[in-house]
Amino acid sequence: MPKVEPTLWPIRRALIVPLLCVVALLSQSPAFGHNLGQSYTYLKIYDDKITGRFEIILDDLNRALSKNTSEAAITKENLKEHLNEIHEYYSTHVIFKADGVRLPFTFTGLDTLKAKKKLFILLEFNLIEEQATPDVIDVDYSVMFDVDPTHTGMVLIEQYWRGNIFNNESRPSLVFSSSTRSQQLDLSNYTIFRGFMGVVKLGIKHIWLGIDHVLFLIALILPAAMIRRQRHWEPVTEFRSALFYVIKIVTLFTIAHTMTLSLAAFKVFDLPPRLVESVIAISIAAAALDILFPVFKKKIVWVVFIFGLFHGFGFASVLAHLGVLGEHMALSLFGFNLGVELGQIAVILVIFPVLYMIRNYTFFPKIILRFGAIGLIMLSAVWFVERAFPDASVQKYVMASLNQLFS
Repeated sequence: MPKVEPTLWPIRRALIVPLLCVVALLSQSPAFGHNLGQSYTYLKIYDDKITGRFEIILDDLNRALSKNTSEAAITKENLKEHLNEIHEYYSTHVIFKADGVRLPFTFTGLDTLKAKKKLFILLEFNLIEEQATPDVIDVDYSVMFDVDPTHTGMVLIEQYWRGNIFNNESRPSLVFSSSTRSQQLDLSNYTIFRGFMGVVKLGIKHIWLGIDHVLFLIALILPAAMIRRQRHWEPVTEFRSALFYVIKIVTLFTIAHTMTLSLAAFKVFDLPPRLVESVIAISIAAAALDILFPVFKKKIVWVVFIFGLFHGFGFASVLAHLGVLGEHMALSLFGFNLGVELGQIAVILVIFPVLYMIRNYTFFPKIILRFGAIGLIMLSAVWFVERAFPDASVQKYVMASLNQLFS
């Protein structure tokens, strides 16, 4: 078996691909669901309460309230002066009922949002407080229909644990028109089991779409089909033992991030997101560096465990942002961690057999391992700079210094 001597000469060339990947990722803008000619009602549904938010374009609101002149028009500046009038309009044009009894809502907040070059007015409200959520809610909706028969009103469930709905801004549950003003919102099919399975799927999806976590896994999986003897790599002889070793390492990673995810979820202990995301970037480089140089050797299990703790804090921030940790905490944590573990095993079962089949080829240690490790290190370096130094001028200086170093 030829010796594999790691060198740094390909680093400058390897930097190009990671940079292109980062540019592609950063250039993607999230889709936004607010469209003209539409008004929205967002609902956050819990077991014992429902909160909501009305959203309407300011121009449409002026038309609905017959504020047709510039002197009478509602503007962003005088919005609060017209709150009573706006509240009265919505109280008579959006009616919620359960079992034939009206559910009055209480307005709790006001905000604005600029989208599609239009100013949206956001009216927050409480619909149900400290009582069981009904299975069926009747909704009568007639906002704007008196002045614009082509207008469309939408009711969207923004968040509902039982329905596996989190941060939904694009999938309406009810769509109203001037000819369809009364509909029912049926919540009877949303169950705890459905919510649990949804959180499991969320864990799987997060692993598959969370590129930094996937790359950390890849850095651990890449050398699994080889064994280092002295300063060169030799192919493993047993598929099963090598596969189980990888699963064991990844399961250790799951145990570690489960611990810190639970601590953060129950607000026992947490770390600043900037520090967490920076360390996650470093974790990829550390695991990849061990491929080039035997830095950790048999201590790699401790490296995986320690960095897994930081990945757990990263998972916690994602779940908190989605609102998953608001209720059914124990089920949420168990389901998400189960999904993460299943997602990781799926990644292993896809990648490891391929690596095992090509392990005997000379190009595997020379090209796949070496260039794969270098690419991972450089990509994690770019991410670390972006996350640790949010100031653009500092990023530019650090990247220029790195480029000069490898030149």
